[in-house]
Amino acid sequence: MNQDHRKILLGILGEKIVAKLLRDHGHTVEESLDIFDPVKDLLVNGRPVEVKTQVPLLFKDAFTVTPNQLTKIRSAHAVYWVSVPPTKAHDDCAGYVYQLNPRADMQFSMWTNNSGKEAVIVPRKQPAMKVVHVIKDEAILKQLKQLSSSYL
Repeated sequence: MNQDHRKILLGILGEKIVAKLLRDHGHTVEESLDIFDPVKDLLVNGRPVEVKTQVPLLFKDAFTVTPNQLTKIRSAHAVYWVSVPPTKAHDDCAGYVYQLNPRADMQFSMWTNNSGKEAVIVPRKQPAMKVVHVIKDEAILKQLKQLSSSYL
């Protein structure tokens, strides 16, 4: 399976995890049928929600998005991040599901990696971000790790 397919499957798995979590907490969740939906990943109680599934940038203790995703994140009602376990490094927060309130004082900064690629850095530890769930199911954690394309 190539990297693009793994990335799509990882995103779908993250959306399924968050959708189940929200349904289990009594929310009405409608999943987008368009995997490239430009507005939202889910509708939760009629409001647009984004889901990001990724290995965090550990040395920054943050998640990243491309600069063109910032508007989509800021216009969502909520953003959920599923913290994928790294394949080689250790992350105490692997398997955590975070909820970001983008209308709060969301902290973020711009960062350029060694190859010149720009990213938006969203710290995991900030007032607008909270842990809402910890994935304990080893099979799901293993599947997240297998689908990851991270070098960590």
